[in-house]
Amino acid sequence: MRLTTEMENGGSSEGKSVGGTGRKLAYGSALRVASLGATGLVSVLIMPFVVRSLGDRLYGIWTLVATFVGYYGLLDLGLSGAVSRFIAGALGSEDEEQCNRVFNTALMVFSAIAVVLVVFGSAVAALAPLFCRSPDDAALFWRVILILTFSLALGFPLKVFIGALEAHLRFDSTAALELLSLSIRTALVIATLLCGYKVVGLAWATFFAGIPSAVLYVYLSHRNLPFLRIDRKYWSRATAKSLFSYSAFSAILQLANIIRFDVDALVIAAYVSLAAVTHFRIASALVQNFLGLITAIVGVFSFVFSRQDGARDFEAIKKTFFFATKISACVSSFVGFGLIAWGKPFIARWMGPQYLDAYPCLVILVLGYIFALWQTPSVSLFYGISRHKVFAIFTCAEALANLLLSLLLVRSYGIFGVAFGTFLPMVLVKLLIQPLYACHVLSVCYTDYLCRMGKTLALIAGSLVVPFLLSAHFASPDYKSLFALGIASMLCYSLPLMIYEFTPAERTMLQQAIFPR
Repeated sequence: MRLTTEMENGGSSEGKSVGGTGRKLAYGSALRVASLGATGLVSVLIMPFVVRSLGDRLYGIWTLVATFVGYYGLLDLGLSGAVSRFIAGALGSEDEEQCNRVFNTALMVFSAIAVVLVVFGSAVAALAPLFCRSPDDAALFWRVILILTFSLALGFPLKVFIGALEAHLRFDSTAALELLSLSIRTALVIATLLCGYKVVGLAWATFFAGIPSAVLYVYLSHRNLPFLRIDRKYWSRATAKSLFSYSAFSAILQLANIIRFDVDALVIAAYVSLAAVTHFRIASALVQNFLGLITAIVGVFSFVFSRQDGARDFEAIKKTFFFATKISACVSSFVGFGLIAWGKPFIARWMGPQYLDAYPCLVILVLGYIFALWQTPSVSLFYGISRHKVFAIFTCAEALANLLLSLLLVRSYGIFGVAFGTFLPMVLVKLLIQPLYACHVLSVCYTDYLCRMGKTLALIAGSLVVPFLLSAHFASPDYKSLFALGIASMLCYSLPLMIYEFTPAERTMLQQAIFPR
């Protein structure tokens, strides 16, 4: 029986197991969105306080360090996703021995990576004078790099426990622990800055904030999967080879994403100034929250695609893909519209008029991300059915084009040139290449895909007319006004889409996802 049907079948015994899985995914997705929303809200509220406490120069150093730390993600080598996928497969076949082999093999690999990370971070700290012109900035840079390096090194073995929980579909637990870390980190950051400590204090706050959740990840993994145990006898070279075989192209995608999302700060720091990094960060922070929101909503579909692929139910895969695409297009279009329509007054109220030069960057980045996020379900599809190799290749091409254009345009157009260097390759890949490959994978006629998307986008455009008129008359740099405008616009936007775009069965599924039991 197809998963889409079984998720709607709450009463039959045949559908209970998969129906429970569907509800668990919906609940986990809802909590992931809640966690992301809380993270975005805290980021919005605390960023002005942090910037004013540190100043543009010190905040630019903090952003530069965060960029370097983001490169450490390359050492993951795409193994996190491989761990979840292989443990999930072993759980599905009820093979506890294989679960332990994957768990222990991955734990040893990640522990070795943690050691490499410490060595690499120490080398980066030693090269601090190359990244900072001032000796004082260099001394600050290497201290912060070392603290965050050790913090992240401790987190690498923890990825295995997180992967085990996600393989068990306990997204609710991982989201709850993310909220716990967020709460502790926010409290420590505020206390640190109020006590007069600066960037080094922020690094220590980040380090200590992750310790409680790390302990709980280990505890919850043991509680949910009590048969897992740490034992060197479960090390398997064949299992390690399988993990690396799956993760190779995921690692390439990680590298491409780092170039796409994290190199901009380095380019601006090198060719403009550290203060300009702070101004660009305002736009990029809003866009990253936009990206995270859509990923949290649609990302769980990769598990659905994996189940349907295992059942060889290709028709169900197509139906799920088009359903997920409608959700992604509707949500990303509205959120993107809001960032463009209300972004200028929001930045003026949030950070102050002196930071309004970030708004043109925000507009061009949001336009690119709207087009990209329409295609989020195809990314879940590629990963869910292990067809992400070609996707990795054209994503790398996009990343390299992004970097080259940013280096070319930053000299003449500053931070706006960097934003446009991100926008142009993204639009070309996401509107032309990626949909064609998705249709090839699904064996769907490209014309049929365009017709479906055209209908959806036409309804979206019509549904945005009233929000556009409301924004033109009532948008102002005031939190209460913007919040009320957002709620009114969302209601006016969602009502016609729910009536004309989604079928009754799809509306029922959306209701279950929004209000999970």
